Formats: sequence, structure tokens, C-alpha cells
Amino acid sequence: MSTNNSKKLTGKDFINIGVFTAIYLAVTMVVACTLGMIPLGYMALSIVVPIIGGIPMMLFYAKVKKFGMILIFEIIFGLVMIFTGMGFYLLIWGVVTGLIAELIMKGGKYSSANLCVLSYAVLSISVSGNYVNQLTASSEWVAEKATTFGEAYMNATQGYLSIWWVFPLLILLCFIGGLIGGFLGKAVLKKHFKRSGLV
Repeated sequence: MSTNNSKKLTGKDFINIGVFTAIYLAVTMVVACTLGMIPLGYMALSIVVPIIGGIPMMLFYAKVKKFGMILIFEIIFGLVMIFTGMGFYLLIWGVVTGLIAELIMKGGKYSSANLCVLSYAVLSISVSGNYVNQLTASSEWVAEKATTFGEAYMNATQGYLSIWWVFPLLILLCFIGGLIGGFLGKAVLKKHFKRSGLV
């Protein structure tokens, strides 16, 4: 009975999910609003966001001991992105990568620091879902966005994404950025990891 209860998410777990989702959203927004002002910076978000988000996310991972916390994090993040006009692909990619990230953590019984990093790197691939919306966009959608971001900006980003190898590269950069950010966060939060029983 106690074993089953220990596997259920508690109020404290949901508070941690909410707090760290808010922190990661803030990091994402700040980076996107600075780098994303130029076309190349927009493409660079694929690696920069996972790197900068590595420290707060590793602190979150140090508190993840139950299945579902990472997935709920990604669902909330994806829903907020929909409300901010970023499209629903981030939510879809977030659910898929979130499930894989959950399984990685569960496979390591929530006690492996290196699997925390790997899980975060996989989770970071969800950032590339942001570009899927533009890849599948209609000419009307692009024209509408051009009124906000400028025609030159939209033409440049559409031009990058029209090259067949760019999107696979962005996915890879998300993963690499997640690894870098994860190991950086692990190093900075070494004491927290030990305290949480992560080795």
C-alpha cells in the first residue's frame, strides 16, 4: 500500500512541476526575444535554449523521482506555447520526447545522474517542434507573420528551412545543446545531485 502511494504524484511534486515550468518558460522567452530578433539567431535557438535551460532543468531533474513529472512539464509548456501563437507542434513533440525522457529516467530508477542528462537531451529535441509549424505553414500564414516580423525576416527563415538538411541539423543541435546544458547543470548542481541520491 505504501509502495503504491509513494509512486503517486503529490502536491509537492505538482508545485515543483509548476515552478520549474515557469522558470524554463521564462528562460525560453528571454532567449527567444533576444536571439530570435535576427534570422540566424532564430535558428540558433535550437542549441542555445537547451544549453541555457540546462541548469534550472537539472535542478528539476534532481527532484524527479516519479513517472509523469517530466511529461506533465512538457504538456504545460506546450499548451502555453499554443496560447502564445507558436502552434501545436511543440505540444506534440513535447509529449513524444517527454514520454521517452520519462522512460529513460525510469530505466535508471531515478538514481543515475548521467541518465538525467541523457533524458534532458532527448527532451530538448522538443524545441525543434517550434520549426515544424513553419515548415508546414501556408503562404497565407507566412504573409501574416511577415506583417509582424518583416518580409525579409520571414523570407530568410523560410529560406533556411527549405534546405533539406537544415531541419535534421536543428534536431541534432537540440540534442547536443541538451547534452551540453545537462552536463553543465550537473556540474553546477553537484551537491543537489548527491543530496537527491543521484550518482
